[in-house]
Amino acid sequence: MINRSIAPNVQPIRHIDYLQAEKELLGNDLPVYYIDAPAQEVVKIDFIFEAGAWQQDEKFIASFTSYMLQEGSERYSSAEIAEIFDYYGAYIQAGADQNFATVSIISLNKYLPEILAVTEEILKRPAFPQHELNVLLEKHKQKFKLDNEKVKVLCQKKFTTVLFGEKHPYSINNRIEDFEAITSEKLVHFFKTYYHSGNCRVIVAGNADRQVHLLIDKYFGGDDWRAVSGPVRNFTVVPSHEKYHKLIKPNSLQSAIRIGKPCVGKSHPDFPALSVLVTLLGGYFGSRLMMNIREEKGYTYGIGAYIFPLKEAAYLVISTEVGSEYTEATIIEINRELERLQNEPVPAEELETVKSFLLGEFLRDFDGPFALATSFKAINDFGLGYDFYEYYLEVLNRITAEELQKLAQTYLSPEDMYMVIAGAK
Repeated sequence: MINRSIAPNVQPIRHIDYLQAEKELLGNDLPVYYIDAPAQEVVKIDFIFEAGAWQQDEKFIASFTSYMLQEGSERYSSAEIAEIFDYYGAYIQAGADQNFATVSIISLNKYLPEILAVTEEILKRPAFPQHELNVLLEKHKQKFKLDNEKVKVLCQKKFTTVLFGEKHPYSINNRIEDFEAITSEKLVHFFKTYYHSGNCRVIVAGNADRQVHLLIDKYFGGDDWRAVSGPVRNFTVVPSHEKYHKLIKPNSLQSAIRIGKPCVGKSHPDFPALSVLVTLLGGYFGSRLMMNIREEKGYTYGIGAYIFPLKEAAYLVISTEVGSEYTEATIIEINRELERLQNEPVPAEELETVKSFLLGEFLRDFDGPFALATSFKAINDFGLGYDFYEYYLEVLNRITAEELQKLAQTYLSPEDMYMVIAGAK
């Protein structure tokens, strides 16, 4: 009989088997990636376009183009689109980030013909009605005003501008005046330039049976959606010459702090090991920063360290909001933790805890068809293959305290960091 008072031994995970996406090229050269997991009669489809902030000439054009797709087509009004998705118990979401615009749908297989018929209307023949655009603009303007009263928003906007420069698309330096320049004509032009089969990928996850293949080919495989890709765009990173920046927000009870720098991205061999190091620093509840600044000092409710890998760049950031009176003390403690990682090897028990945490997260990233789709997109966005995950798992299992200390000396020097603070004087 098993003695349940004794915990089982922890076993290293050297390899995991998971469903991998299979590529199919439609007649109009549209690549479709299928992850066929037929356990349930449901399917998720992501239409991914290179139509993010990187492609826009003016602020907000990429995001509002994606928002407006659901606001009416040549055949359906916005209310009719919402009613159809509601009637069939389906889900749709559209949005844009720095490089990509994504339209995601989730539907039961038996209703997929009806849902894809409407989705075709949305992706091929949106109307961009002026009334709906005016309503959407007003809604987002009000949210923009509220958000820009928050020190954490002001701090993050300034931080990205410090890293990339005023004119770089990764810089979040939008203003309220930018809403006034948005017109239906500009959105239509952006849509026609970037929303077509030559600038799209499709990821299908769930019960992707033969009927799903035929439906996607029927609605999205024709030459009516074929077009030439938009122009290749390049931007120069112009970081600030100053390392320290302070934004004054009078009467603020809190200070927002961002400390970080550009770093290596997913294609660099140091990326997996650096991810382990940053997790140890501030990537989970038991991290160095959380235990020191939240649990021991009580300066904040939360603090974290993260790597943001983007298609054309990547950056590392330490992020927190603290009571104004604790601003300087928090910065001192952050620098102390950075220097500790540079000067002292990580204790074996702490390293094993971080490895176990990351292995658990790794397994969750492949648990179920929708998670598999997300994990595939996370490498496909960067032109990487599944060997990225094999290499990550290898590094996670073998990395040592000495290697982490050398990485900290390379990537975590306080004097290399940019610092932005937003709050009261």
